Amino acid sequence: MRVLMLGLLGLAVLTGCGAAPTPTADNGGATVDKVRERETITATCMKQKGFSYTPSVSRPKKSDANPADYAVMKADRSKNGFGVFSAVVYPKPPETQAPDPNQATIGSLSGAKRDAYLKTMNECRVTALRQVDGLKVTSIADYQDQMSTEIENIDKVLDGDPKLLELAAPFTECLKSKGERVTSAKPIALSVRGMEVWGEQADQLGKAGTVTAEAARPYLAKEIKSALVDLECGKDFYAAFFPLQKRLTNEARVKYGFQER
Repeated sequence: MRVLMLGLLGLAVLTGCGAAPTPTADNGGATVDKVRERETITATCMKQKGFSYTPSVSRPKKSDANPADYAVMKADRSKNGFGVFSAVVYPKPPETQAPDPNQATIGSLSGAKRDAYLKTMNECRVTALRQVDGLKVTSIADYQDQMSTEIENIDKVLDGDPKLLELAAPFTECLKSKGERVTSAKPIALSVRGMEVWGEQADQLGKAGTVTAEAARPYLAKEIKSALVDLECGKDFYAAFFPLQKRLTNEARVKYGFQER
């Protein structure tokens, strides 16, 4: 299963290390209402079982950028390449979100009390997911398994799409003619090819966190050239791939209680 798709779907591990799915709509509409309803049900369920729980409805930032916009992609790749060495040369501060108000409660518990709290919280969240979203889930593990299957299905649709397969062939030939390494002509593999190739280069240079910006800068220059070649060769492919990927992913996100992107 691909890490990229996991990131896009935003799987949440409901074990006390992360909050429940908290999707939002820009206008604060139906999606936020569902989150609020799930949190209220969870809090009520927890109270009935003798535990305190504070409902939490966050508003994650929603990206307005169109990933299929050629001009936007070119500008980004001209600075960041595939995003591998640019992360070292132009480090970004970690994104911060409002802390889950229940983390303090969880952190104050230990041993059997903590285990009981987390077990009950997850049971209550499953109840909320079933009541509000109509999901036929029996446990958090089942919830995650269903999302994993959904991701695999998205992969199959993308790799089997006739138009993408048609566009993948000339994309692949163009890359090879430019001296770029291609290990697979499948749509998904082509979409992440550059990140994987340059990710391997970064791994060879040093472990994550040990490479300096000065050492990474010449590699970034080469990565940028490669990324621009990739974009020119795959211009038509990306124009078809990203909209389909976004639509399928957003359908899955909404189905499992996450924000559209």
